[in-house]
Amino acid sequence: MKKTFKLVFVIVFIVLCSLPLLLMPIFHNDASIEKRELSKLPSYISDGKLNLKFSDEFESWFNDHLPLRSYLLSASNYISGELMQGETSNVIVGKDGWLFFASESRDYMNTNAFTEDQVKAFAVTLSLMEENVRERGGSFTFVPMPNKSSVYGDYMPARYRGSEENNLTRVSAALRDYGVTFTDMRSVMLSHKDEVVYHRRDSHWNYLGALIGYEAIMDSLGREHPDYSSASYTVEKSWRGDLDKLLYPAGGTLDDQYSFDIKHASFTFTEPLSAKSASAQLENYMSDREDHDDFFTSKNKDLTDGSRLYMARDSFGRALLPYMIDSYETASFKRTDCPDLTTIKDGTDVVYEIAERNLSRVISTAPFMYAPLRTGVLTEGLEDGGTIEPVVEKTGYGVRIYGAFPEDADLGDCRVYIQLEKNGEKLVIEAFPIYESKLLGGDGTKGYSAILSKELELSGEYSITVISGGTAYSCPKTEIR
Repeated sequence: MKKTFKLVFVIVFIVLCSLPLLLMPIFHNDASIEKRELSKLPSYISDGKLNLKFSDEFESWFNDHLPLRSYLLSASNYISGELMQGETSNVIVGKDGWLFFASESRDYMNTNAFTEDQVKAFAVTLSLMEENVRERGGSFTFVPMPNKSSVYGDYMPARYRGSEENNLTRVSAALRDYGVTFTDMRSVMLSHKDEVVYHRRDSHWNYLGALIGYEAIMDSLGREHPDYSSASYTVEKSWRGDLDKLLYPAGGTLDDQYSFDIKHASFTFTEPLSAKSASAQLENYMSDREDHDDFFTSKNKDLTDGSRLYMARDSFGRALLPYMIDSYETASFKRTDCPDLTTIKDGTDVVYEIAERNLSRVISTAPFMYAPLRTGVLTEGLEDGGTIEPVVEKTGYGVRIYGAFPEDADLGDCRVYIQLEKNGEKLVIEAFPIYESKLLGGDGTKGYSAILSKELELSGEYSITVISGGTAYSCPKTEIR
């Protein structure tokens, strides 16, 4: 009897251990839920050589393709998240069924505070962008989208202590001081929070919040627009939130979504061209599939006023698409946190929308924009800051100059000017006060970055001086070929 029991035990043990492999051909995991590409089955040979990383790559592949993985994750997250109120799968489980992105906690508790110079650099950067747009006949507004915890912090777990001040409040104050036009979406959303303008199970606003936000953006631009405030609507539990998917990939709880009775303008997409109908393509762009939505342009068939929009946006911007398409004859939407102002035509309105949790990206890579020429800038009799060495690159679009200041440098109001001198002739431009983290590496915070148009026809040996905070930093003579 003992031998029979042992034999049965061994067989059951082997079957259980083999079960994942046996089920692999039957069950497949959905990569779209986690919004990443699942690991591929590695090969023993890579680039003609023995793959020394095979064991690690195989483990990653096996973990990603483990049968019933989504059910196991869902069960684990329910225990650690819902029952134990812990942080799991990058999700914070809040009160009364509210979910939050884990990365929001840094803004909520103010543990990632910008330095004073970073706040000033933020405001200067956007002021230069607005100046460029307005000089070319367009309107500009910056749209910082508040994290859900900035509006519904009451539902954050008690262990997270919210702060009255954070990066969003700091940069908002600085934008006012520097005269930058922005949509104070935090105040707008807080004034409507009792109407529930964010999803409980998603990190974004719902369609009611987006409609309210659209009105605020257009008011900030000073542009007349369709009024949808009296549109009727229904509310249905039809929305599967991104946070709910992360927490319960096997299937979770549907959230409320608003459906408005609005007759939108007739339109088509001109770039990229698609075999799909315009409405089907728009539905795709508004979903969280993020399928070929990096850049597209719409043509409103009901408008012939020549109005143009360029909108740099992130995932919050998806819900705004039909309203923006209604408001302009042509509208281009770029999914980026680094706007390109060199490609837009004169008279184009610019909306730069970015989520609060990503505000640091505004000052980690300079927008693609030609630096403005400056006159009357004091360049003589300044304090000597020593020597710094910029990177000077000649490209197809002009000359790019960027570099870093000493971290103890006093940059004053964070305005940065670059003087190029050759044969007694001087050219002064204003640079973005941005440390190009991707290009320079390291963890610096004080830098400068400028693109000079090829129309300036820079060529030859130049003396370069970088000026900021009443201090002049000399640079080695540089040959521009």
